[in-house]
Amino acid sequence: IKIKDNDGNEIEGGFCLSVGNPHIIFFVNNLDNFNLKKIGPNIENHSYFPEKCNVTLAKIINKKHITIKVWERGAGLTKACGTAACATAVAAATLKLSERLVDIEFNEGLLNIDWNSNDNIYMAGKVSEIKKIIVKI
Repeated sequence: IKIKDNDGNEIEGGFCLSVGNPHIIFFVNNLDNFNLKKIGPNIENHSYFPEKCNVTLAKIINKKHITIKVWERGAGLTKACGTAACATAVAAATLKLSERLVDIEFNEGLLNIDWNSNDNIYMAGKVSEIKKIIVKI
């Protein structure tokens, strides 16, 4: 799969995996130089992904810190996505771009992901209330 940045430069590849749902992660140098609103739905609906997929752009800050932006299948751009954070951590560690214990940063906050030696993935981060609703049944 190929994606283009806002300057027309092409990146080919992407790291595909499932952490219970399908993901593709592209490691890029500048998150803001890509139009994820355009790229996301095109890849989400690509024939390679019959059940659709989440699309992540990731920038390696250092071996313990990665920033990401996520297009979530069926939802669009998201402020945060726990499975995308986990998938990005596994992809980056597999490619030797990061440690197995890494901070994944979204615009709205940070998650600490630990892909331990038993291949379990642990996620920790702050919880915030988005909206309180009452449903009468």
